[in-house]
Amino acid sequence: MTRKLLAHSASLALAMALPLAVPAHADTPAFDLAGPDLRVSITREGITLPIGAVPQLAPGDKVKVEALLPADQTAHYLLVAAFLRDPTNPPPGKWFKTSQSWKKAGHGGGPITLTVPAGAQHLALFLAPETGGDEKTLRDAVQARPGAFVRAAQDLEQASLDRSRYDAYLAAIRHISASAPDTLAHLAPAIAQSLHIKINDACLQRPAEVQAACLMDAKQSAVLGGDDSSSTSSLSGAATDLALSVSATPAAGLGYFSPYISAVHEIIGIFGAMHTARYQYIPALGAPHGDRLALALNTPPSFANPKSVLMAALPPIRPGKPPDLHLANAAVAPCFGGASQVLPMASAPLLYATAYARDLEIRLEPVGAPGIDLPLTPDAPRGGLAIAFPATLPALSAGPLHGKVQGHWGFDPFTGPDVTLDLPGRWQWQQSGPNKGDGTLSLTGAPAACVATVTASTGDGTAVPLSWKAGGADELAITFTAKESGRDKTAPITLTITGPQGTAPAHVTITPPPKTPQPAADIIARNIQRPHADQPQAATISLGSPDEIPADARFSFTLKARGNDRFGPRDSVEVATATGDAMTRLTPGNGLTLVDPSVVIASLTPAQALGASAYGPLRARVVRAGVAGDWLALGTLVRLPRITQMICPAASTAGVTGAATKGPPASATTASATPPSNAPCTLSAEGLYLLASLSAKKDFDGAISVPEGYPGLSIIVPRPVDGSLYLRLHDAPEAVNTLTLPRP
Repeated sequence: MTRKLLAHSASLALAMALPLAVPAHADTPAFDLAGPDLRVSITREGITLPIGAVPQLAPGDKVKVEALLPADQTAHYLLVAAFLRDPTNPPPGKWFKTSQSWKKAGHGGGPITLTVPAGAQHLALFLAPETGGDEKTLRDAVQARPGAFVRAAQDLEQASLDRSRYDAYLAAIRHISASAPDTLAHLAPAIAQSLHIKINDACLQRPAEVQAACLMDAKQSAVLGGDDSSSTSSLSGAATDLALSVSATPAAGLGYFSPYISAVHEIIGIFGAMHTARYQYIPALGAPHGDRLALALNTPPSFANPKSVLMAALPPIRPGKPPDLHLANAAVAPCFGGASQVLPMASAPLLYATAYARDLEIRLEPVGAPGIDLPLTPDAPRGGLAIAFPATLPALSAGPLHGKVQGHWGFDPFTGPDVTLDLPGRWQWQQSGPNKGDGTLSLTGAPAACVATVTASTGDGTAVPLSWKAGGADELAITFTAKESGRDKTAPITLTITGPQGTAPAHVTITPPPKTPQPAADIIARNIQRPHADQPQAATISLGSPDEIPADARFSFTLKARGNDRFGPRDSVEVATATGDAMTRLTPGNGLTLVDPSVVIASLTPAQALGASAYGPLRARVVRAGVAGDWLALGTLVRLPRITQMICPAASTAGVTGAATKGPPASATTASATPPSNAPCTLSAEGLYLLASLSAKKDFDGAISVPEGYPGLSIIVPRPVDGSLYLRLHDAPEAVNTLTLPRP
């Protein structure tokens, strides 16, 4: 029954609880009307705390409530306090107490002083317009329908916690936007993570001057996420991009998931069920600020029948439960006196959103020295508890410091996680591994958490800050460029690493890696292995220049190291066109074979390695450790058409290609007699656009030109003489090549 009731208690719509956007039910207004304030304080065992510092009430607590109405208030409000218990068990009449707020103390007015009775679970406060007999009417309504008022109290209690998180988020965004707007893109996600709020990342991609407005615009920004197990509800209507997921634990901000959006209308139904001829009940959401409870309304109150009764709720009455604080990254110990000075905390959104935590401190126990108490302050932008170090730190020996977080959560003392703080110790750093010269560097030595700054000394002695991050407990990963350090990469650089106060800076001189010499080699041999024709009697193209490299051939070349140079297993050979439009890299085992330290053989099929569009002058070079040698000419890459057949007129005795021609046998043979006719023939081929011109004579007298970019599959050509044609290729127009036609 209780669990089911708690699930129903999530029915208060977040759109009502927070001044966000038009909710799923457009007729449900947000809590954007300022109501009256209440002054509330709670006393337990002789200690008095303001309402803003109390997460739960307990039996026996003394509660003091006073309505803070303006001096010129004309409407008389009756302040009624009522304790509630089980939904099926009406509260007794003695659990109600009334104050006529317009009267002075001792004359029926003034503060109400209550003692929380045993068995009570909620404390509801009502502000009702004076009508005469109003106290009895209100008491009768609560006793007649206790379950409806219990549900309303539960919703209002949780909504106040959720609103406190959103208010803290807005306050932090406004502060950063006003003081350091350039840091908003970096800090906003950290604030959202601390408060378990999901924001729209697109806001952070906008110009700095509009980021804050976007992040605070509920129609563009998602808010109030639960823990990682929570699902997500979506707001429809005007705010389709607003995703809300709310955690609804009674006092810790984590736990079961509350479907606020889907149940946005239920709270209205609850208060509608309380409606009588004389009274209508409207919810008042309380935002605590010290001892003041500022009420916000979602409906304008009415002073005509039915008059509006404002209902608010104080924290629930249940055993105290401090937050389960734990370090966000226990593997990396913060530094005692370090620059960060923050204990990163996880899963504690109400730690940053409320004033429940008080007297927080970390108690350190140094070996052989008195204990040290350092105050802690919740810091949402930095995601943890900021440590307040004294102006002068005590001298401590090297080694980690062990301690524990402690403090109060409301009235209850609590102990947090065990904490270890590093000490700078012997502040020395050294380079880890060789300097690769790629703009990154690793140092090892003292605790990385104790590093305050890393700078590089330039030639004129100027210290330029460098980017760095902790790569481990005692490791720094530093990033620098020639521009940042103002230096020549070939010159040594001095890094200065500073630590906490009183620690002498450490200096590390970094020597640049030796420059890798440029590899030198010569091409001493070439080999071209043409693919076999599909048919034994197919026409063949014989290349007229040894410089030509067919794109479909297996092309190999041999490189010999020059002088004292030697090839290694990590060397590679780049092959590219002269224009650089196509390039491939050959490595050992992938086209490159190391014969011995002085000789390598490179092999590739250009059409496969460089693509079908590659052509023209081809070159190669050796690459070693990022240093490339000179380009070496390989030849001219040419693409060849695929000849399918050639047909000449029947009166001709010219031969045909390996593809059988149609017609009588006389047209498919080549006779030795002189042809009776010089009629041209028809040549069929794939890729005729790769030809520049064709001729029956080697001097190209009477040659025909192939139109540029010719897409056809056949073309009229001169009649071959002795079974051959001469052709020039598009990719190498100066070379004369021979098309040989097969004989029967």
